[in-house]
Amino acid sequence: MSGFRNVYKNITDKFVSLRQYTHQLIFFMLFSCIVYFPLMSNRLVNQYDGLWEYSYYKAGKWELSLGRWFWLYLDRLRFNISEDPLTSLITLLCYCIGLVLILDIFGLQKKKTGYIAGALFLSNTAVSISLSYRYMSPTFGMAFLWNVLGAWLLIKFEKIWYLAVPVSAICISFGMGCYQANIGCACLLFLSFLMYTIAHDSYSIRQIVKLTAKIAAALFLGALLYILLMKAHLSVFEVDLSSYNGASSYSILNTVKKLPTSLYNAYFLFGFYYKNQYFKTNLLSGRFVYLIPYVLLALLMLTEESRLIKKNYLRALLFVLCAGLIPVACGTVLFIATDTSTSLQMTAPWALALPVLICLLATFDKLQTMFTAKWLMRLNTVVLLIVLYGCIYQVQVDQNAMLEGQIATKTIATEILDKLEDDDLLSATKTYCFVGLPAANPLFTTTDMYRMANTYAKFGAWWTDPACTRRSYESTFKHLIGVNINICSPDEYRRLLAAEEVQNMPIFPDEGCITVIDDIVVVRVSQ
Repeated sequence: MSGFRNVYKNITDKFVSLRQYTHQLIFFMLFSCIVYFPLMSNRLVNQYDGLWEYSYYKAGKWELSLGRWFWLYLDRLRFNISEDPLTSLITLLCYCIGLVLILDIFGLQKKKTGYIAGALFLSNTAVSISLSYRYMSPTFGMAFLWNVLGAWLLIKFEKIWYLAVPVSAICISFGMGCYQANIGCACLLFLSFLMYTIAHDSYSIRQIVKLTAKIAAALFLGALLYILLMKAHLSVFEVDLSSYNGASSYSILNTVKKLPTSLYNAYFLFGFYYKNQYFKTNLLSGRFVYLIPYVLLALLMLTEESRLIKKNYLRALLFVLCAGLIPVACGTVLFIATDTSTSLQMTAPWALALPVLICLLATFDKLQTMFTAKWLMRLNTVVLLIVLYGCIYQVQVDQNAMLEGQIATKTIATEILDKLEDDDLLSATKTYCFVGLPAANPLFTTTDMYRMANTYAKFGAWWTDPACTRRSYESTFKHLIGVNINICSPDEYRRLLAAEEVQNMPIFPDEGCITVIDDIVVVRVSQ
């Protein structure tokens, strides 16, 4: 009985100790609310699934076919409602609690570095895009929180590992059941904490080996439990895994077979991400100041490595090995879904890498006392604030692009309805085909910020695939204007697009931009 009391006290003490991070939690929530106020106040969504599903969505067989079984329960917990600002606040709270747990892992309750690290992650486009998928943004947030919680439990309750390992595994399986890509967050935290233990003499090599074994056990059991629960849900609901984003490629054999390719992709995409190629994460990208923090972080890591070399060759070797595996940890999902392609909403682990490294460096006491390293740390803090400034304004650009695009798209759609009414072609019984994109119409106007934004934020320039285009137009009229428009099928769409008569039509609002072909009202919005 006394043993049970000790375990209970150990658990409660750890959770009670989180109270010391109250100020950080409040700061993170206020900061994120200010940064994302435009999105919440204007109920902004991206032009893809964010627009299609909008404020009411019930997860079902499609989500199960992607292996995201936990999503079903989250939607029902919210009555399938995703209205702002509440939905975005729930998501941001998940991210903020997760960040507090990360600070506790590294014991940064009194470090200003923790505030900067948290702000860097919260102002990242990985968070911004997750909020733009409003119908599933809490799923992104919970995926992050479950994985961070799994890492925190194993690390903080190492002494009662027989409880910590299975509970950590459960959290990781739940996180994967929400969104698989965020498993990289747990792997990144585990790897970073191993670097912490290697750099601190209070942990013996034997303890480090034991911790590594516990981490491996938690990840293995978590993945196994996720697969078992996924297969159980697939069986009950009679659903097969989809080939979309590599969901159907899950298998140990496939992971081993494609290991060399996955390793290459992990390192390539890590560098691709931090070079800001394709994904725009910082307005300072391409400027010299943007490179400085990475150079300084490398110098500080080398300083710690040189200290370890002088002290213990084995620790130095383990430290540099772990550092080299950071891209692999961030890209863990690439080893699971080997046929997946990387999209911006999958980049939370990559976005977390820099903040976690900042937290890790803040724990190296020797760097705080060595004269050169101490000044490098101070300089790095200043530069990180400048980088944070660029992150904040990048998500402002993206939010403004969504707003500008949404206004311009609604205006053109409203003008089309007016013209249809004038031509006596507006009816709930008629079928319509809208050819071209609103963003390509001469009347569509935006500022330079629209061109500076990420693709997801360029509202009105959606996918040109007929199935996607018809859904985007249908949702624009339904959700943004409140009019029920019957859109033709994708096959009819393709047939009309190929018709010479449609190809030669003038562009809206020119005369002849609307015609009727085979009882379908065709509107030429752009080329």
